Amino acid sequence: MKKILMILALAGSLSFTASAQKKVEKTPAQKAANKTEHLQKNLKLNADQAKKVNAVLLTQLTSIDSLKKLKQDKKTSHLADQKIKQRTNASLNKIFTPEQQKAYAKLKADKKAKKDAAKKGDE
Repeated sequence: MKKILMILALAGSLSFTASAQKKVEKTPAQKAANKTEHLQKNLKLNADQAKKVNAVLLTQLTSIDSLKKLKQDKKTSHLADQKIKQRTNASLNKIFTPEQQKAYAKLKADKKAKKDAAKKGDE
């Protein structure tokens, strides 16, 4: 009986491990489309704004993807990543109305708070 339980436990853990390794990485275009859809829903973007936002996000995500492929040291990579994100935020704020800018700032703050809470939970 113990052997059967051990075999079942081993088989279950192997299948879990195998399924965890099948993560499919999305392309920058797919990520940009998902983010644009999210922003369109939360900020009530019009069609023209959505098109512009998608273009800005696609540029950002393509740049970050290229940066990851360079495999620089963490500090250099982080600084470059921050510059890309600052440029993106500036471009997005030019597209958004003042109300949308406030809502976008709130979305970013909520995301940061959630990330910080997750970090504290890990420690």
